[in-house]
Amino acid sequence: MDILNNIFNTLVQFMGAHSGLLIKARDYVQDNYGAPGLIAGFIFIASVSALLAGKLIKLSFDIIRYVALPSVAISFVASYFLPFSFMYILPLTVAVFSLLLIIKG
Repeated sequence: MDILNNIFNTLVQFMGAHSGLLIKARDYVQDNYGAPGLIAGFIFIASVSALLAGKLIKLSFDIIRYVALPSVAISFVASYFLPFSFMYILPLTVAVFSLLLIIKG
């Protein structure tokens, strides 16, 4: 339980102004369900946080792979062959590839 208390205290310091709500929730779970309830709550919060972090990391790599790199490449090639500048074409290609990513996803 020492490790869980250390993790909780770090989380309370991180939350700042909203730490009162976190302390009330911990007290409620501890009063009604005891130590097993706290452990289950920590495992649940850790698993949900890990899933969200994984989704955000995947989304960031998808944006780089499917939007940023193709947009820059297409804009560079188009600015070479067309009379428009790179900075004029780039927003258009970003919009097109963003729509393609939304349709793909």
